[in-house]
Amino acid sequence: MKHRSCQTNLITFYEEVSRSIDQGVAVDVIYLDFAKAFDTVPHKRLLFKLRKNGLDENTCSWIENWLKDRVQRVVINGTFSRWTPVVSGVPQGSVIGPILFNLFINDLEIGIESHVSVFADDTKLGKVIQCEQDVTSLQRDLDRLGDWALKWQMKFNLDKCKVMHFGVKNTQAIYTLNGTELGKSKQEKDLGIIIDFKLSNNVQCQTAAAKASKVLACIKRGVHSRDENIILPLYKSMVRPYLEYAVQFWAPVLKKDIISLEKVQRRATKLIRGMEGLSYEERLTSLNLFSFVRIPPLPVV
Repeated sequence: MKHRSCQTNLITFYEEVSRSIDQGVAVDVIYLDFAKAFDTVPHKRLLFKLRKNGLDENTCSWIENWLKDRVQRVVINGTFSRWTPVVSGVPQGSVIGPILFNLFINDLEIGIESHVSVFADDTKLGKVIQCEQDVTSLQRDLDRLGDWALKWQMKFNLDKCKVMHFGVKNTQAIYTLNGTELGKSKQEKDLGIIIDFKLSNNVQCQTAAAKASKVLACIKRGVHSRDENIILPLYKSMVRPYLEYAVQFWAPVLKKDIISLEKVQRRATKLIRGMEGLSYEERLTSLNLFSFVRIPPLPVV
């Protein structure tokens, strides 16, 4: 969606959570996971929703022709199963596949009182918990989501659906989905970013630095050249994404976290021939790189 990304999703959702925690109010967040979401969208129900949303018949017929007449089979040890028609799923890797999935789950939050945040098949349900009625309301919303999934033939992976309790005064309420008690979690990966129950970014910083260091080590071992035109593109395309993905959301605050991220970039800039004797600041200026002490602001959209 235009002007929407994993980063804006995270910032918008957790800004509300953080504000409530700062006010001394408890918050419960439920992380929901659809089982094989893109593969289980039923074609007939998808087309029903497309027509209900007002798409013209020619467009719906085109989409129907694109989805139908697909078959699949399984091969095990050279033995083939019979061909079976594919009656569900939107082809992944296609341009229109994610659009169809978004249209299919577009009514997911209708009737939900809690704060719902959806990005593709990643869904979060959050609510401020100040009394028992708030717990009941959040459980009622979970039940509605369970009914929605049953109606539209989507399944939740109950083993991966977790609840995280934020706030020191949290009552640690128990929630169920489709009759199954949800597990409690103190740390979850949300859209690729590690979130813990204290909203600390320490684990995310250390994880990002460790992954970037491993890739940089592979470049150092596998690439003999130390030419700037070779090392710098490799660093920007393979290492920096680990350090910069959604960094405006989890920007390091503690000195030790900043040092961990800076250490990766220090080693990378020293790999380039002719810059070994320059100071770190001089290398940054020469290579047009930014320091993690000064994270660039999130662009306004």
